[in-house]
Amino acid sequence: MSTTDRIDGTAVVTAFYEDRITEAEKEVEAARAALAAAEAKVEQRQGERDAFVRDGSLHPATYNSDTGRPEWELCLWAQTRSARVSFKDLTPAGDATFRRLRDEEKALHQWLREHGRTVPAPFGEKA
Repeated sequence: MSTTDRIDGTAVVTAFYEDRITEAEKEVEAARAALAAAEAKVEQRQGERDAFVRDGSLHPATYNSDTGRPEWELCLWAQTRSARVSFKDLTPAGDATFRRLRDEEKALHQWLREHGRTVPAPFGEKA
């Protein structure tokens, strides 16, 4: 009698499904953890916005800037918004949106200067 004769094929198939269930449960746990992290990030961003509205503060940690300076992240964000439109929507409406976003970028730079902050050189000459 071989070893194969003593192994229950039904048990092997059941083990297959159990392994798949375990993998799916791990995916669910990872998804729950990702959802919790995303929800926490929303709360964090709302708190950062509220602090800005309340007292005009810009916290470097808010923007996860490698430079530790929120000015970089703000300027990059404004520049990226207009750049996305310029490449996506090459129509008269897109042109108007692009111009508005460029004006917003200039307004951001002006706001930073008016509040004693520095517009980083790579951004300052453009807007």
